[in-house]
Amino acid sequence: MKWVEKYSPKSLGDVLGNAKIKAEIEVWANKWSKGEPQKPLLLMGPPGVGKTTIAHLIGKEYFSETIEVNASDKRSYDIIKRTIGEASKTRSLFHEGYKLIIMDEVDGINGRDDSGGVRAINETIKNAKQPLIMMANDPYSKRLTSIKTKCQAIKFTKVHSNTINAQLKRICDSEGISYDPEALKMLSKQSNGDLRSAITSLEAIVDNDKNITMDSISVVSQKDGEQNIFDTVRTVLKSKNPEHVIEAMRVDAQPSLLIEFIAENIPKEYERTDEIAKAYEMIALADLNLGRAFRTQNYVYWKYAFLFMGRGVAASKKQTYKKFARYSGSSIFSKMSKSRKRKNLVELVTEKMGKRLHTSPKELEKHIPFYEILFEDNERAYDFKEYFKLDDEEIKLFRSRKIPASVEKKRIKELQKQQELEEKEIQKEKEQLLKNQSNSKKSTDKKQSKKLMEENSEIKDVSNTIKSELTSSKTKKDKKSIKTKNKSEDSAKSIDKSEEPVKSAPKESENKGNDKKESKTKKYKQTTLFDF
Repeated sequence: MKWVEKYSPKSLGDVLGNAKIKAEIEVWANKWSKGEPQKPLLLMGPPGVGKTTIAHLIGKEYFSETIEVNASDKRSYDIIKRTIGEASKTRSLFHEGYKLIIMDEVDGINGRDDSGGVRAINETIKNAKQPLIMMANDPYSKRLTSIKTKCQAIKFTKVHSNTINAQLKRICDSEGISYDPEALKMLSKQSNGDLRSAITSLEAIVDNDKNITMDSISVVSQKDGEQNIFDTVRTVLKSKNPEHVIEAMRVDAQPSLLIEFIAENIPKEYERTDEIAKAYEMIALADLNLGRAFRTQNYVYWKYAFLFMGRGVAASKKQTYKKFARYSGSSIFSKMSKSRKRKNLVELVTEKMGKRLHTSPKELEKHIPFYEILFEDNERAYDFKEYFKLDDEEIKLFRSRKIPASVEKKRIKELQKQQELEEKEIQKEKEQLLKNQSNSKKSTDKKQSKKLMEENSEIKDVSNTIKSELTSSKTKKDKKSIKTKNKSEDSAKSIDKSEEPVKSAPKESENKGNDKKESKTKKYKQTTLFDF
């Protein structure tokens, strides 16, 4: 078994250094164990100071289960959502209590394999129902900017060389190794605050005789300690020793970021105007070389940029200032992000307003100062908010403070009353319309009934006239029939009286007819041609 594992802490009390931080983490874990959810922990600090060890000990002492995602694993969006994302929402199936989720080296998420990893972590933090601890080596990494605000950030410090020396002595005593105290002290300093590296180096230099001397230490080179960006800035502005400045410039940071940090803090350290002017001349030359490097893709110019921003700025002062100066990060990035945020907000708000006002967003951008004046009045601001359907974040474009809740309640009540009045008026209008319709129906019914009555009376008159005509015609017919009857009776009587003479009359007529025929035939015979 390696000594790093063999002599690793078995409880939180065995962890060396960072006592206050340990107490703070224990309070966090204790609240979680009592059922009081807390923000996720973000442990930041250089390697070998005990971040991962403390996280595992917390999981062992306070929680039922521990789930870890290592730096060697792929940490893309899908993988994180499928592993940590799902685990952070559910309890353990086999144990009671919470399960601790550990994610190491969050600042190392980059490349194509880890695409979307930071976004997945942010979503996991938002929806997490289980305790989450994340670790990072560089507290100033850009990848942590969105994560820091959602977490309880804790910064670890390097383990002191005396503490490392004492631990190395305990290991030598337990392993029965004879040692030179000066050799162990030198090894402790060379480890640069990394206890794990010191124990590994100690195991490597022990020979078969189990003896450590100064000659043994010469085999181990000093650990390359990457400088913190603030340590680099402090050394450049405080020191005039070129060697110290060159050593301090060995920092894992982009030159464009480092030059902004140095430029931001020059006025906080330098007091004389000629020194400040000379220092900014060096910054300008460094920026010129950085521009050449990016433009030509010839990164040899980086060497000159580092010389100007490091040794050039350090040599600008005539003497070092023995005072405390609070350094800060570059404000240019925050200004750029704010301007971008404002630009996005303007685009969003003007688009909403343009739909309501039927105006182009570009034209509305010109009117923003006038709307700022209109939004000063709380009630008018609330009316605009409701009309344009803006939220609280979008209102910040026109006014810095929120609309008071009392104004919102007041306006809501007024609008409700106005709505009720409008509804009552609408109801009255409906009732009036119904009345008018009923009255019109009644009048139409009356008119129709009158028409029907008139038609009925006309029909009756016609029927009466027809009846009277019929009756009169009947009477006339009756009279005629009576007359005809009388006539027939008279004719019958006359016929009966004259039956005999009537019978003889035809005989006489027949004789006359025969005579006429005979006469005609005679006349005809006289005039025929055969007679001639």
